[in-house]
Amino acid sequence: MSVRAGRWFLVVAAVAFIAGLAWFALVEAVAGPWAKGSTGGAVLALLGAVALSVGAVLFGRFVEARVEGAGLVIRSVRRRERVIPVDVIDEVVVVERLLLPTRTGPGTAARVVLRRGDDTIAAFTPHGLRVVDALLAAGCRVTRISEPLSPMRVRRRYRGGASVGEVLVAGAPAFAIVVAALVLLWALTELLAG
Repeated sequence: MSVRAGRWFLVVAAVAFIAGLAWFALVEAVAGPWAKGSTGGAVLALLGAVALSVGAVLFGRFVEARVEGAGLVIRSVRRRERVIPVDVIDEVVVVERLLLPTRTGPGTAARVVLRRGDDTIAAFTPHGLRVVDALLAAGCRVTRISEPLSPMRVRRRYRGGASVGEVLVAGAPAFAIVVAALVLLWALTELLAG
């Protein structure tokens, strides 16, 4: 997804959230609490909130990056353009298979982590790895990690290599299974206890 498309997605999600809240509040103010017409606004606001929060987490690290002159230009969905001088980058770590959840199950994406000493300057998921080749040509040392890594393991190895949101989203399926099991246990207990 391009940066422009990601920004438009977040704008549309925010508009849906605000429109849903306004619709809900207007119907509630005019027709009273939990009036018939307020359900559509509540659903629209809920869908907008979910799309906005998920989009903000998942689009946060997807960028357009290119080497221009002596700098690496990074354009992000949520942030303004950033330029990092190539000479401050000691190492470019490429996690070739970062495990991220997708609609069809776990998927992988390449994560680029820019390092200076033990610190992480920036971490992002580019469109392809041409930027890594350009950084290699500019004289940066490139380390490739081919083993699949979860966001938690990337974060442990390279502080800042994965966001807190990515770590939480990666653990969401296990959390959902535990919650479903607890709800099932509670329902069975209530049913059998009478």
